[in-house]
Amino acid sequence: MSPSTVAERKRELFKLLKDKEVPRIVLFGESGVGKTWTAREMSLLAKNKGVIDIALWVFLNRQHDRASLCDSMAHQLSLLSTTREAEVEDKNEESENPRDLQHQIEATVAGKKLLLVLDDEGNKMSAQEIMSELETLLNVNLQNHKILITKRINRINSQEIIGSKIEVKPLSKDESLSLLQKHVRTGVYEVPGIRALAGALFEKTENLTKNFPAAIVLLAKAFNYFAQQDNGLQKLKRSLEEASGNDIYNITHLLRSGYDLLPNSVLIDCFCSGSHFFRDCRRIHYNELIAYWMMEGYFGQINCMEEAYERGHQVLMELIDCQILKIVEADCVTMEGLALNLDDIVMERAITNFDDCYRCGFGGTASLGLANVFGYGNWQGLGRITQKDGGMKTLQSRKQGQKFSTLLLDGNFLSREFPRSFFQSNQELQVLALFNPPLKTFSPSSSMMHELFILVLRGCSFMEKIDQVEFTLKFEKLTVLEISGPNSLTTIPDEFFKHLPQLRSLNLSALQIESLPSSLYELSELSWLILRDCSRLKTLKSLRNFKNLTVLDLSGATSLENIQDKTFSQNGKLQMLNFSKTKIKSIPLIKNLKYLTHLLLSGCPELVRLRGISSVASLQVLDLSNASQFNEFHDQSLENNVSLKILDLSGTILDHGNPRQLNSKNSPPEKSLLCIETLGVLEVLDLSKTHIRTLPSLSNHLNLRRLLLSSCAYLEELVDLNPLKKLEVLDLSGCIALTKLPDGIFDQMSCLWRLDLSETKIKYLPSLSNLSNLRHLLLKKCTELQPPLHLKSLSKLEELNLCGITSLLEIGADLLGNMSHLRILDLSETPLQQPPSMSNLKNIHQLYLRDCSSLEAVPGLEALTKLEVLDLSGTAVDHLPSLENFSNLRQLLLRDCPGLQEFLQLELLHLLRGTVKDLPKGISELTHLELLDLPNMRNTQGAGSNKLKEPNQYGWGISSLPAETVGDKNKPPVSVSSSQFLQFLENNPLLRNTIFRQFHISVHPIEERDRKGVVSFYRDDFMFRDIYFQTKQFSNFEEQGSLAIRGFRHSPKGINEVLSHADCVFLVDNAFQRWISDLGASNLQVLKGCWIERCREMECVFHEEEVEEMVKLESLEVLWVSNSVNLKGIYCGSWQSKTFQNLKHLYLDCCPKLSIVFSSSQLPINLQVLQIKFCDELEAVFEHASPKPELPHLNTLYLWELPKLKRIGCALPPPLTPKVWGCPNLADFKENVKLARSS
Repeated sequence: MSPSTVAERKRELFKLLKDKEVPRIVLFGESGVGKTWTAREMSLLAKNKGVIDIALWVFLNRQHDRASLCDSMAHQLSLLSTTREAEVEDKNEESENPRDLQHQIEATVAGKKLLLVLDDEGNKMSAQEIMSELETLLNVNLQNHKILITKRINRINSQEIIGSKIEVKPLSKDESLSLLQKHVRTGVYEVPGIRALAGALFEKTENLTKNFPAAIVLLAKAFNYFAQQDNGLQKLKRSLEEASGNDIYNITHLLRSGYDLLPNSVLIDCFCSGSHFFRDCRRIHYNELIAYWMMEGYFGQINCMEEAYERGHQVLMELIDCQILKIVEADCVTMEGLALNLDDIVMERAITNFDDCYRCGFGGTASLGLANVFGYGNWQGLGRITQKDGGMKTLQSRKQGQKFSTLLLDGNFLSREFPRSFFQSNQELQVLALFNPPLKTFSPSSSMMHELFILVLRGCSFMEKIDQVEFTLKFEKLTVLEISGPNSLTTIPDEFFKHLPQLRSLNLSALQIESLPSSLYELSELSWLILRDCSRLKTLKSLRNFKNLTVLDLSGATSLENIQDKTFSQNGKLQMLNFSKTKIKSIPLIKNLKYLTHLLLSGCPELVRLRGISSVASLQVLDLSNASQFNEFHDQSLENNVSLKILDLSGTILDHGNPRQLNSKNSPPEKSLLCIETLGVLEVLDLSKTHIRTLPSLSNHLNLRRLLLSSCAYLEELVDLNPLKKLEVLDLSGCIALTKLPDGIFDQMSCLWRLDLSETKIKYLPSLSNLSNLRHLLLKKCTELQPPLHLKSLSKLEELNLCGITSLLEIGADLLGNMSHLRILDLSETPLQQPPSMSNLKNIHQLYLRDCSSLEAVPGLEALTKLEVLDLSGTAVDHLPSLENFSNLRQLLLRDCPGLQEFLQLELLHLLRGTVKDLPKGISELTHLELLDLPNMRNTQGAGSNKLKEPNQYGWGISSLPAETVGDKNKPPVSVSSSQFLQFLENNPLLRNTIFRQFHISVHPIEERDRKGVVSFYRDDFMFRDIYFQTKQFSNFEEQGSLAIRGFRHSPKGINEVLSHADCVFLVDNAFQRWISDLGASNLQVLKGCWIERCREMECVFHEEEVEEMVKLESLEVLWVSNSVNLKGIYCGSWQSKTFQNLKHLYLDCCPKLSIVFSSSQLPINLQVLQIKFCDELEAVFEHASPKPELPHLNTLYLWELPKLKRIGCALPPPLTPKVWGCPNLADFKENVKLARSS
């Protein structure tokens, strides 16, 4: 009888290991039951007890030959230095010759008591196949040593197995709980009831987790994930209560949360289909794996290698903890069997978080496709590398003086150490990845590239040119090339790719080329072609030579109109096609592409039809979202696309009465939707913003999880949705023709967690009593909906939106009574007079009661201490509880609440100054408060009124901080309406100068604030103001008042009074074009400093038509213009004026269309400082004139990264020493300066 507990099994196994009469032991059991785990623990115990001297492992889930066995044994016996050892010591030259290694192995094991562990025997190799090789390699007779075999139970053959057998059974309940407790964070088990719930869970879930160690560890990860969240332990308790009811849906969701700290890209990489070098290899060092993730771009833009490496190491440990990876030997890992399907996990995220991680697939997330590109070759990987000195590089012995074969560096390192001789000094490189390199010109040479397999130049913002390659040179080894991010690179030499005949992966993302070099189309080995965001590329020639092409990504090539090929028949290996956001009208015929899984055509405004789709049986994702002209599938149905999981037709116009097309408002009711009934594995169906009137039958879509029909304005009725038992999201928002839902429609939807019926015309809600997992119920602006609303069964609800339901006069006491998990409640714009007590809603974070004009009280409000947003604007509430315990409150909105008498005694001046020590109701103690909208205050009211007639007639608000507190992030800006502020000024004329001299004021559109929903936008405004004031000349304004105008589409009205007192104005993120005339120059007569930033519509700072207005700007001394992408000139026109004779400081930064700064007729004669940076088109500072203009007071001239600058064009005063960098066309600069000074 096999031992029934872990302890008994260990005792029995240890007894057999000590028994000299038992040479062979077999551990067998189900996959994942813990055989390897048991073998590892017992081999360590046997070694510690002296039963054996050495344990050697051979993993038989992969093929081995003599060389791989030799390498594995050498690593296990520490005959090859590990990464850690090489980092701390400089060893003598190591011999890695296989014959020498074998001698060392023989010498090391000679005379030692060995334990040989053959793990997963029978998977890829049997014990018989490997034994003779091992005996030869070790030079021992293995019959004289212990052999421990682990084997799956379905491979057991009693006649073939020699030796003692022990069955490894699943853990018992007590053992599972013990293992769980060992892996959970401190404090989790201290929550009352958690231990008992965990025990109940194990009793109910044996069929799913089988009490396997991997599943238990994953469950512990889920526990730890909850423990890190706000109120996480209470959420965990709730999840355990739900899961212990033996609901497989809830149990699976609980287990999946254990993976939530892992990036989507890494998970997609782990489960991608096909050959995969880093997944299929015998083992991989963890540093090599992290470097691979970096090169594929899984951690986003890399600005700091140390930070990226740290992130990679965190992900690695998570993968090991989740049993996706397992450590084998010497810091090496390999892919492990999984407790859950990773494909399901990523799909779960796509549904839960509404992101595109799943639909893009491996081809849409990886930058190079290394795993596939090298999957079928003999490539040896990236080698033994280490992270050190700001990069990752191959280990080497300093005494040997070997060159690095793999090197990864970021721009921080390169900016310090990037001499011209860099490539000459690294001629042995095989893999080179440079992130954000400061290269201006890429000059391939034999000294640089003759050994390279992989070259990655990512984020080449400064690159302008690729040089011609010598005719005789061929880089036969280069297989992977990426040159991405050079916004100024417009051409590639036509013959360039003739020198790279073996190229398999090519990434040219974000190049500004209009056409590809003809030599590119001759790359017969190419399998991976990425041309993302090549926004000027117009045409794609024939790809017929790309027989091995698997991934073609042209997403974001917004000018692409034409593809020469009529069919992809010559590209039969294609797996992913992405033409999203291009202008193509049709794509080549995709018929019989039997490996194609992803077809992405999102946002193609010219795409009209799609041909050959029905023959692509392998297709999993079809995305036509926002292809606004798409109206025809050439095929009559999609019934053959049986692998389809995501079908997104949102925003298309499939509205003709053709049986091949979707129904529309013009189609007769009997016309059926495009046939999709056979798509049995479909999980996401998105028909939002289409003109459908009815849905096709969905009775066969038993796996559908997400049905999106938002803004289907002509949808009048729904089909039977009862078969959709797995549906999790149903979105019918904006279906304005939908007046009725079928009775019982939700009876079978126990998995539904989000239901959105906003802006529909339904009058009655069907029963929701069976929606046991519903978390979000959105009924916003359902103006026809009639009471009663039977919602009391929705005990798990976290968000409830009843905004704008005009029939909602009251809410029964039992409606909210069971919703103890509610986090967001919106009852705005309802005629609600008396809500029930909210004292039981202790978990609520956001409460919106805006414009409930009849609402006088909020019972139980004092208990809602976790509130982050409280909006009582426009209500008749006349009492607030003390808010001093509401420590999480970020937004308190009390605008137009005339009943709150305490606030009428406040003075607006004190609020703006921040000198009110004791705001009513403990508001002064709210340290996290970001926005405070108060009722009308003393000195802002009209006579005999406590409410403004026009609360915000100009549509903007104003925030302020005292000048001395700029940069103090602990003082949130207080926002008041424009009318309040202007009425205050009108009632207190003597205080005008005081306000504008003592405050930094920010004017912002109210609609923008309300749309964003948060106000860190305005807190940041003052934080960035602190940065502005650090600029040398603007520091003069720090102790004075200033005005920021930010985020307006049109010039704000009614702002004259504020502008007329401004010494310094900041114009940031505004869309109006002419700031002087728009704002009114007569209002700017005291202006001394002006900062213009990110005003993208502005073409000129000063316009010729504004000459009369400009005369009034005589006091302007400092002007800063930055990040204005359409700015073409400072002064537009040929007028002559001495208006700006007081201008002393001019700063121009990142104005790419600026060509000339000054004309000869517009000379700022008193200019002292001129600084110009990153203006790509600038050719001259001063327009050519004779005689040359003079600036006698100029003492600072700073010119930086101006690639087209040819001349300065003015006479420089003798003491001036210009500072110039990155101006290659400023020919013979010293001579220019000399002539300028002498003229």
